Amino acid sequence: MSYRIRPARAADADVLAAMESAAAQRFGDIGLTAIAQGRPPERAEYERQIAEELAWVAETASGEREIVGLALADVVDGQGFLAELSVHPDHGRQGLGRRLTQAVEAWAEASGFGTLSLTTFDSVPWNRPYYECLGFSVLDDENIGPELRRLREGERARGLDDLSPRVCMRKSLLKS
Repeated sequence: MSYRIRPARAADADVLAAMESAAAQRFGDIGLTAIAQGRPPERAEYERQIAEELAWVAETASGEREIVGLALADVVDGQGFLAELSVHPDHGRQGLGRRLTQAVEAWAEASGFGTLSLTTFDSVPWNRPYYECLGFSVLDDENIGPELRRLREGERARGLDDLSPRVCMRKSLLKS
């Protein structure tokens, strides 16, 4: 099957929550049922990110053009931030996560940011190890900026670290 990555459109907001919920089901397979059963953002949040051009989707390139992946970006500590990466499990292992991450990297570079950061689970195979394969490195505590630190505090307050430890990661976008 072929896919294409494109900026999300307003009409996409209707299906993003269901796609993100389907992607989260993988967490239930490894005992993180609270993540698998969690609620995705409200439609209004998707609409905001789409309007601000901070959302990309992966869609099948033929037929109904079903949305099967999502990446959301933001600006944190004056740099690019990968806020969400989700791929529907029926379309996993097709390189969609990598391609969606590359779309966010391209946005960050075009925006003049030198780095792209994210937070993720430390021991989930398709989290930290995956991002390391994409060139991200775990940040030491002293390299975490104030906004990223507040994001992590919010994750802790929501109990995410109780489920599985989380880490902050960053990738340099500067060409050497």
